[in-house]
Amino acid sequence: MSKRERQREAAPGARSGGGGTPDTRAWIARAAILAGIGVLIYMNGAVLRQARESRTDLGDRLGQVEARVAQLGTKVDAAARSTPPRSGPDPDKVYTVRTEGSPAEGPASAPVVIAEFSDFQ
Repeated sequence: MSKRERQREAAPGARSGGGGTPDTRAWIARAAILAGIGVLIYMNGAVLRQARESRTDLGDRLGQVEARVAQLGTKVDAAARSTPPRSGPDPDKVYTVRTEGSPAEGPASAPVVIAEFSDFQ
């Protein structure tokens, strides 16, 4: 290869086997990188918009849930107030329990009888 041919290949704008001059290839690579960055920025913006919409929707739902919980709380409080407390057995009442034929300890004429029940569960 002669000196002139080498100079012609090295000159700007000359065709080489790699698909253009090094400057053209570098420009294409930079443009591709910038295009990729642009796509990432666009997608990031879309994700942020969706996140804001989701946050707004969740905020609305949370408000509805809080309102429902407040309604249920007032219903529970009203039910608790309207139901009188259950009273236990009257401590002054005398209860008669039949103990004839049951196993017993002590004299049958005792003034107090303690009757015990168990179902073995």
